[in-house]
Amino acid sequence: MILFRYFSREIFITMFAVAGIVLVISMGWRFSGYLENAAAGLMSREVLFAVMAYRLPGFLELIIPVSFFLSIMLVHGRMHVDSEMIVLRACGMSTWRLIQMTLLTALAVMMMTAMISLWLKPMGEQRVETLLGEQDNLTEFDTLIPGRFQMLASGKRVTYTERISDEGELARVFINDYKEATGNEPRQAVTIIADSGKTQVDGEGRRFLVLNNGRRYQGRPGEKNYQSIEYEEYGQLVVGGAMIKTKKRRTAIPTSELFGATGSDAVSELHWRVGVVLLVPVIALLAIPLARVNPRQGRFTRLVPAMILCFVYILGLSGARTALEKGDLPLDLGLWWIHGIALGTTFLMYRLEWVGEKLNKLPTLFR
Repeated sequence: MILFRYFSREIFITMFAVAGIVLVISMGWRFSGYLENAAAGLMSREVLFAVMAYRLPGFLELIIPVSFFLSIMLVHGRMHVDSEMIVLRACGMSTWRLIQMTLLTALAVMMMTAMISLWLKPMGEQRVETLLGEQDNLTEFDTLIPGRFQMLASGKRVTYTERISDEGELARVFINDYKEATGNEPRQAVTIIADSGKTQVDGEGRRFLVLNNGRRYQGRPGEKNYQSIEYEEYGQLVVGGAMIKTKKRRTAIPTSELFGATGSDAVSELHWRVGVVLLVPVIALLAIPLARVNPRQGRFTRLVPAMILCFVYILGLSGARTALEKGDLPLDLGLWWIHGIALGTTFLMYRLEWVGEKLNKLPTLFR
């Protein structure tokens, strides 16, 4: 029991450290993309952190298993280099006992991965879809950033406001738009300035940006025949975004609904979620022989080949999932054959290790 606590503590500490580093890097890269969308006025700044929080399980779905694999490699590798494994084997600890302790640790990681893959990730994706759907329904003026010129309406309009009050009132507004050519009238630029403005809804549910105390200029750039209108109140129709999509993405479908589905998308998604959970014990078994190094070789000797093997396994699952979606593989076959190949490779490695140990003992028989 003491030995198991020692193994599990070392593995979990290393796993959480590796997972934390990879998570920060991955989320930082994704967060920068969301910041660009917010700066361009495509997303409200208020939902940025909510979207990232709901997307967190999606990051952890693969980060946790891979970090667990790395932690076994690092911990077992260190114990081999420091001759701890040699001492333990001399005290009677067999390979089977080491496998048992590793699989018990893997059981806890499996439960964690199952909760993320089967429950938390679909729930988070549902919330993200709702938030992004609400963002689609926002008007361009709902995503304005005070003090910045923003290109809106697919690049046709430039809008600026000096500040926005808590009530949503705009101060010192500038809008530059274009009136498309119609008949004999050429394309003209329209520039509107106002002291203040606020969105309002009329009796028919249409939204207007009502501007107060300003001017409206219309004409062709480079020509002097501009129209100038001074106004006390000017209303401009605000076009809303697209309606919220009612069709869920497959990643947002609850796992309970996938069990009764027959479509290739749903079946492949279910196999993927279950496959990520089964990935944990398989790579745990795979890591044990891969981490066995000679003390003179160093603990990182087999780390790169082991990571390549792990990523080949994950890429195999991903590729089989895509083939399943497209109908290139029978739905009954699923992703089980990938796990079968991985288990066969693991068994072969243990067999080769056993044969190697027997061959090493041959010289002692002739002494």
